[in-house]
Amino acid sequence: MEFKIQKLNTEQLQSRLKRDRPFMLIDVRDKEAFIKGHIPGASNMFDGEVMPLVKSLDKGMDIILYGPESTGQSKLYDDAAEKFMNIGSKYVYAYEEGLKGWADSGNKVDHAARKTT
Repeated sequence: MEFKIQKLNTEQLQSRLKRDRPFMLIDVRDKEAFIKGHIPGASNMFDGEVMPLVKSLDKGMDIILYGPESTGQSKLYDDAAEKFMNIGSKYVYAYEEGLKGWADSGNKVDHAARKTT
């Protein structure tokens, strides 16, 4: 099965963060990289609580994925998107500029572990 991920740029992600509509921002990097720095409000995909949490959420909720730099690492994003789509998530996006693009645009980077519950 082929999955098509819609892409967001920094301006679009900033706009989404200000909306009232619920979404989940998920860092697809490993836990160690996540703890070193991530977009505020993000959860780490490899936190054992994330997938069960997503399974329990409204399947119409936006799931926004991001990685280290750009979506040029398409396998990383494709694998993550496939997991979320397989559990019924209908709207999966990739923040195409990644953590580096977020930070390079002058946005805050959080350096603390985040609990999902």
